[in-house]
Amino acid sequence: MKKRVLIIIVCALAVVAAIGCAVWYYYQSQQPQEPEEVEAQEDEFPEHGTNNVVFWEEEAPPADPLMVGRWSCLENPGWHKVYYDDPDGEGHYWGKEWDESDDVMEEDLGYHGNGWFRWNKSNDTLTEFSTMDFRDVPIAHTYRLTVMDSANVAIAETNNRSNYNFRKE
Repeated sequence: MKKRVLIIIVCALAVVAAIGCAVWYYYQSQQPQEPEEVEAQEDEFPEHGTNNVVFWEEEAPPADPLMVGRWSCLENPGWHKVYYDDPDGEGHYWGKEWDESDDVMEEDLGYHGNGWFRWNKSNDTLTEFSTMDFRDVPIAHTYRLTVMDSANVAIAETNNRSNYNFRKE
């Protein structure tokens, strides 16, 4: 009988110790922890939360003055492009294009509607973003500038499908 009582007492003490450890651990996890020493970092965009999308917050670099102007395509007479130096607020500039062989004239183009595109130039790369009808989905067209002076521009699509030569009007 003494053995049974001793086993029951040891088991009871083990259960009480286990409960005591669990209670102690629970209260330790509920107490606020001291913050670790972290190097102070300034938020790059402190006024923006994670749900805000920021497209462009800097001033756009100036448009290339050689690109700005009205250009006509030598391979396709009647196809024109105009590159403006007014920024779109997202680091690009506005431009428009039309093809008179499609019975479209410059005056047919609505302001920033069909025929309009956004553009930027970096070194010898010209990127134009046209917008799909009714969907506002920008489609990027990337060209490599092979010739560029004040009167002539030659561009080649980066997928090597087409080359175009333009003359400034």
